Amino acid sequence: MGIAKHAGPEILVIRERALGDVILTTPVIEQIHANHSGHCCIDVHTGKPEVFSGNPYVRNVFGWAEFNRNLESYDHVIDLDLAYERRPEMHITDAYAELAFGSPELLTDKMPKIYPSESDAVICEWVRRNLIDGEYAVIHMRYDSGASRNLPQDYWQAIVVNFLSNTKLKLVQVGAETEHGFQYGNRLVDLRGKLSLHELQNVIDRSKLYVGADSGTLHVAATTRVPIIAMFTSAHHELRKPLGRGEGTFFEALTPDIDCYGCQSRHAPPITRVICFKGDPLDPPCTHKFDLNAFEEVLRTLIGLTTSVDS
Repeated sequence: MGIAKHAGPEILVIRERALGDVILTTPVIEQIHANHSGHCCIDVHTGKPEVFSGNPYVRNVFGWAEFNRNLESYDHVIDLDLAYERRPEMHITDAYAELAFGSPELLTDKMPKIYPSESDAVICEWVRRNLIDGEYAVIHMRYDSGASRNLPQDYWQAIVVNFLSNTKLKLVQVGAETEHGFQYGNRLVDLRGKLSLHELQNVIDRSKLYVGADSGTLHVAATTRVPIIAMFTSAHHELRKPLGRGEGTFFEALTPDIDCYGCQSRHAPPITRVICFKGDPLDPPCTHKFDLNAFEEVLRTLIGLTTSVDS
């Protein structure tokens, strides 16, 4: 893409995992590049190297097994591992910026970026024409490690039925093959396990709406300006919501009706896992406290705001 310039200091940025946390390092990397007027070489050390494929601000990406340089060989090392885990009261992006630059205000553009290639766009155009075939929304029904963010299957089923009853859109299911998915005729399209990270971003970017829980896929959606409806539990939405998408973008957080909402910020740092204060850590009560009527109300508001949804 012709943006990076190979001169100036060599800088290493470290963030091992997880997917969403790594995606949220991309504004920091772009700011580092800008601060040096492009005269720097930025390498990334991560367990999610696919995030930086095509990124014009990054010279090299190293997985943990591939990294063989001495850290002291770099002019600067910015280690973002445990950055927000040590500052649980801050948004992840702001915690990264504070560590990297001394203040969140010094990060001028907080929107994360992913850079699909031309071949990704060609593949996704084929997917949209042949597998989706119509206007659509995207839904990610998370079922993964971290039980506090896994909502019950019957809640997701109700969301799907509600969505199909109140819109004319198709609904594209994404995520891993092991995550929740349903069969309800040709308006429900199953792409679970079929998309690369960049293909996923491209499919979301061409959709009318993204629906999902707090997850790495939410942060993929945050790299677009597509309307987002997202459910939050142990992490408060003010600490995870998309930043930097600009005026006119739509984001609505749905939260559980429980007094311990956002408990993650009240654990002693560094927070590397969440233990439920109130119930079974494998089935936290917050995951059962969502009101389907709240989703329908937001959806109807969005239908009114986005005329193409109900056209």
